[in-house]
This record gives sequence, structure tokens and C-alpha cells, in this order.
Amino acid sequence: MPSKKTRKQSMVWIATAESVQMRGGELRELDVNQIGGNVNLFLGQMGTILKDTPDKLGPFQFVEFEVHADISAEGQIILLGTGGKVGASGGIKFVFRRQPITK
Repeated sequence: MPSKKTRKQSMVWIATAESVQMRGGELRELDVNQIGGNVNLFLGQMGTILKDTPDKLGPFQFVEFEVHADISAEGQIILLGTGGKVGASGGIKFVFRRQPITK
């Protein structure tokens, strides 16, 4: 059985709620390694989305792409669209910034 210290380092508390209208919800402990794996999966998916984006959009330069995601009660990283039901949100902010173009 893991020691108390090891257990604390390997688990994180997530507050959950079924919908925006619901107050309260519950606290759930999730494995840090599971969330870490899901973050890496999400980052890989964002990399696939961003790899073919243009450097310039007309007279504008595409420098930064900001994404806000939530962690589900099961530890999944979820990119939220509009029109869906959203639970209580703390969220994670990911900012993808292009490397400066060297000449």
C-alpha cells in the first residue's frame, strides 16, 4: 500500500458538477498520471490541428493560439464548444505560440 506522502503526490482533487445550474457537486480524487497522460494526448491533438496553420492570415501574422479546456470527472481533457452543457469550470489555459521566424 502506498505511503500517505506518495498517495498525496499521485492524486489530485477534482470538483465535479452535472450542469451549470447545479450548485455543489462532489469532490473526486483522480490519478495524476492519468491526467498527465490525457494532457499529453490533448497536446498531441492540438499539434495535429495547428501543424498546417498558415504563418500569415492576409495582413495579419498568426502568432498565438489560445485554448481553454476543462478536466472531466473522469480526468479527460475537454475542449468546450458553444451550445453544449458545461459543468462547473476551473479549466486549463493552453497558449500555443509560434517560434519567431529567423531570416
